[in-house]
Amino acid sequence: MDFEIDNLTVILLFLLATLAIYHRFFSTPQPLVHPLLLGKQSEVSSVRKSGETGIYRSWATGQGAPLTVRPANSVKVVSDVVNGPKITDRTKQRWILDVPITDEGLSEIIRLIPIGLSLLFPDLPLLSSIISLLPPSPSTSLPLLLLSIASTKDRPLVILPTPKLLSSSLKSTAHPAGGIVVTYVSLLEDVIEEIYECRGSSSVGILLVGDPQKKSEKVVGQAKSKGINVKYWEEIWEVAESPEAQTQVDDTTENAYSDVHSYYYSEQGDENVITKVTHINVTAGIASLLSLFPADKRPSAALHDTVASAVPLTTPLGMTIALASVWTGASFRLIGNHEPTWNPEEVDHASELEVLADNEKGLPKPTILFISPKHHHALLNRLQYTFTSHPFATLAARHKGHSIRAGHIDRDSLWDRVLWSGMRENVLGGIAGQRLRGVILVGDAPPPDALGASHLLLSLPLTRLHPSPYSTGPVFVTHFYDLQSPGVGHILKEVDMWENKTSTGEKEIVHSGPPASNVEVVLKGDRVDEGHKEEGGNEPIKGRIWIRGPSVLDRVDRGQRGENDGWVDIGEYAKVQTNGTFIVDHSGLKAAPKKQ
Repeated sequence: MDFEIDNLTVILLFLLATLAIYHRFFSTPQPLVHPLLLGKQSEVSSVRKSGETGIYRSWATGQGAPLTVRPANSVKVVSDVVNGPKITDRTKQRWILDVPITDEGLSEIIRLIPIGLSLLFPDLPLLSSIISLLPPSPSTSLPLLLLSIASTKDRPLVILPTPKLLSSSLKSTAHPAGGIVVTYVSLLEDVIEEIYECRGSSSVGILLVGDPQKKSEKVVGQAKSKGINVKYWEEIWEVAESPEAQTQVDDTTENAYSDVHSYYYSEQGDENVITKVTHINVTAGIASLLSLFPADKRPSAALHDTVASAVPLTTPLGMTIALASVWTGASFRLIGNHEPTWNPEEVDHASELEVLADNEKGLPKPTILFISPKHHHALLNRLQYTFTSHPFATLAARHKGHSIRAGHIDRDSLWDRVLWSGMRENVLGGIAGQRLRGVILVGDAPPPDALGASHLLLSLPLTRLHPSPYSTGPVFVTHFYDLQSPGVGHILKEVDMWENKTSTGEKEIVHSGPPASNVEVVLKGDRVDEGHKEEGGNEPIKGRIWIRGPSVLDRVDRGQRGENDGWVDIGEYAKVQTNGTFIVDHSGLKAAPKKQ
């Protein structure tokens, strides 16, 4: 029997085949990263000791490979960040902590600071430290950043996060004795009294920030009557450019990568921790931080990037973020209370984000956000409220959720143009608008529902970064394009995306990623051996976190790292999953690091 196929049948078959091919290869978005790369994110050593796991490294780094110690060969010490890989004109202005400045101007400021300090405080010992006691506010952090870049080995920085540690720093023998205390005008009287009680009339000077009009002359006079030399921050430039400075012989020696750059104080439980930072620690931290970005997503002057960070400069990671931004040529801003206080009674995290989008001052909106869990919480709550009031919210969520489950996300879809873009531009001044292209969550990882909501509402991957006061860079960090998260039906108002519970009633959180690119991780504890004995190996192995690497810091108020082969106990617990990612315990079981 003969079959006859007319033209209409051919056309219909052709259309059917076209639709099948489109549905198979084009309608489903392609994942931004191959799923196999997310299936094994760490590489563990083949040998382990009893009570310990093997040594975990990032899969991209691999076992046996040297760990990165600098972002480029030209960055050997911290002051080299002012000569970064900038492809824009060095005379072009950018914003650093809300102050317009050119790269040429920044280089000149860094050159003048050591000269000005030596002229203002000529009686300092050959080796002494500069103690920084400045509020962690965007309006008061610029002097600390400049002092950090200009730090010399005979004048290392001692950075205090709170005024109550001043007495300890003045008496401490873990670092060179304080020669200069850099403080804000509101603390002047207390600092004078503290210095006089701890050191008497010895050669300790005060560099005063926040009083350009010199309204505190009366208090300054009282300090001078006690033998304490008080100078103003603005006087550095006056004396450094004076004729006297031109005749002064520059006897400062160049920094080496192994020289001490700074000391950080931090409070952990009931004890104060002092960590020592060398130049190689800082450059390794910068390299590790920038490695979390794909090459085309890194902060760049060419992309006119502005990095905004909620991590204070009084922490090693906070300073690393600022220095990395300076080196890449991006603008840098801080997220926080603009009032120069340490512990404000009420904090409106949504308002702190909205201030970044204020156009009155002409400051650029951020393109990359390093935000805290509380800022992330406030941002998502505002976006969720606006989103759920839209009549097409459910339909848009289903469409976007389909892409997210396929491992793909972008801001160019039809629904982004119809709904998402306008919504983001109208929330908190447009802080999450079209200009934003990267969000890094620093701190505790969110619940699974909140992670899915973040991907949905921001149309951006949420990179999770776990910090530690013992490291200048990340300890754990997720893949930039890791979109693994639950469905997005929970975005509707009747579901609380911040209250995920496990079957045992514990709070459920997502992983914080594998070890950072130049960090090695080991878990120690009694339960480690139990985890290795489990049949099938599907149960996570739990233990106490120890880290090692060029960005890991020495603790100087206790034994040296060398006693433990370079390993440092960070006082936290985690469990490692089968794909090499770590879930850090945020349930309050953090413990003080063991004596090392």
